[in-house]
Amino acid sequence: MAGELDRERIAKYVVARRGSLGLTQEQLAERAGVTVKTIYNLEAGERWPQARTRSAIESALEWRSGDLVRIGEGLEPARQEADMTVVLRELEELNAYFADLQADSGDKRRMALAFLRALYGEPDGR
Repeated sequence: MAGELDRERIAKYVVARRGSLGLTQEQLAERAGVTVKTIYNLEAGERWPQARTRSAIESALEWRSGDLVRIGEGLEPARQEADMTVVLRELEELNAYFADLQADSGDKRRMALAFLRALYGEPDGR
């Protein structure tokens, strides 16, 4: 099964989710009870963790069981019921970041754009 999964896609999602939670690789490893090397290997798209390890990582990323496989199959993580307060707070935070980026003369804006292009797999933009 692991050979059929898109490990590069999984890696991008894990990196993005870890970032959205404000976690370092070390912090994610600690939360999941795994080694930093395990997180590094997953984010590099190298080794595919065993089921128990995947479950611990999914839990630490606040995903549902099986989400890593779903992502590797080209699907999205299972939707969790969103707390509207959290959603509104996150949107306000995004708006603040985008306002800062609009005012920026260059470097920050270019780095953010490069990150978003990589996240969405669109190296040449939309």
